[in-house]
Amino acid sequence: MKKNLLLFCLCTTQIFAQNTLKFASIGQFKTQGGKTIQNCKLGYRTFGQLNAEKSNAILFPTWFGGKSENLVGNAGTMVDTTRFYLILVDALGNGISSSPSNIPGFPDITIRDMVNSEYALITKKFQINHLYAVMGISMGGMQTFEWLTAYPDFMEKAIPIVGSAKQSYYDILLWKTEWNIIEQAGKNPIARKNAMRQVATVHNLNLATPDFYVRTEKAENAYTEMQKAGEDRVREHNPENWICQIKAMLSQDIYQTSGKSLTEMTSHIKAKVLVIVATKDAMVNPHSAMEFAKALNTNYLELTGDCGHLAPGCEGDKVRKAIAEFL
Repeated sequence: MKKNLLLFCLCTTQIFAQNTLKFASIGQFKTQGGKTIQNCKLGYRTFGQLNAEKSNAILFPTWFGGKSENLVGNAGTMVDTTRFYLILVDALGNGISSSPSNIPGFPDITIRDMVNSEYALITKKFQINHLYAVMGISMGGMQTFEWLTAYPDFMEKAIPIVGSAKQSYYDILLWKTEWNIIEQAGKNPIARKNAMRQVATVHNLNLATPDFYVRTEKAENAYTEMQKAGEDRVREHNPENWICQIKAMLSQDIYQTSGKSLTEMTSHIKAKVLVIVATKDAMVNPHSAMEFAKALNTNYLELTGDCGHLAPGCEGDKVRKAIAEFL
């Protein structure tokens, strides 16, 4: 998600020194829908050193529409790479890893598919059979929840940040509206790309609270800022990739994919969990994450300011402190 996560950028020299995008092929990848992605590839970046026991690796997948390069500064403020081996992964459908924009006939995917592909990357490419932690922001938080239930014995700790265990009614309204705007532009590629300008307005409307925008932005700049956001969206995002990841988020329901109820999760999940939510989040509704944290009595942090989905950036000191203590 864009503007929200720029607020994290208190970037360190050390983490930028290793900022190199690499690719790994995980071969034929079968989706939850039964389709096969031929020569499926994932982009990734690594920071720090993997120890001899391969016990210090932390996986950090991307947020919706994000790329691993966007994560570099964010992850660098959250994870001590002198201690941990940090692996940033481009989630399927983001335009770097296998996606509609680089594979003709790319199939629909789910959050579980993203997680399964990342599991293949970790076990095949890195030969790691146990992660120290999985963590992510927004759609990365959704993947973190899915990791907990798909591979409950595979990590020591997990930190979903402004993510959800299951889509709410409000989430569905937002994501389906963005999807509909693109689809209503018809099949013409230029028209669909232009539709991303309207998507940008809807997206940013839900990114933060009304109070945040009134406090931080001037009304006389609204039209200029809307135009700029639209142009940025058209330039940086492929509409088919956007729809692909929206469909994946709409599939998010860890109780359905795991076959476990909320009460059964207590015995199913093995990792220690730190759940971080923004109570005024209008982009990723916090209810399911809050419900999960309460039921499992996990470590828990509420961000209560007026920044909405931007809260991890606005309250960055609080977030970094909680993560450092938990890790």
